[in-house]
Amino acid sequence: MKGIVFVHLLEMVEKEFGELLLESVIDHANTSTQGVFTSAGTYPSEDMQKLVGALSELTQLPPSALYQHYGRYLFSKLFESYPLFSSEVLNNAFSFLASIDDVIHAEVHKLYPDAELPRFITHHHDEVKMILEYSSSRRMSDLALGLIQGCLDHFNEDVAIQVVPLQADGTTVQFTLIRKS
Repeated sequence: MKGIVFVHLLEMVEKEFGELLLESVIDHANTSTQGVFTSAGTYPSEDMQKLVGALSELTQLPPSALYQHYGRYLFSKLFESYPLFSSEVLNNAFSFLASIDDVIHAEVHKLYPDAELPRFITHHHDEVKMILEYSSSRRMSDLALGLIQGCLDHFNEDVAIQVVPLQADGTTVQFTLIRKS
């Protein structure tokens, strides 16, 4: 995983839980880098799982809730970091989400050619409903859900999200988004 994802996680933990808890998370996680990450570096996804696991243990919050909360936080940070989105993807959340694989991830690959990104396939997209399929060997659909929620927050859209695992191992998940009237 790209280091920017780790850097923002540690930033969020410090901001929302404090420096002492961050230090405890780093100590408990026993990551491959002992908690030292750079934005441009690439690190094993197990390090993310270890950090979130340690945070869960120390806060008594479920990992799924922490991943979702972090995804919301991460969306705003990534959106700020890459402000050069074309106007057609900035119309609304559905347009933005539909552009993840073809536009956004294509741009990420220009910056980080070695990035291993999850796939987001749009199966349906109209004004009211969107069906997205997430697939990744990292099994971080809760983080993806948080990113989707962060996108909806950014565009100030009221949308119900249904989550259906398509693979028992968590590698493929379907998100159905329905705008509320």
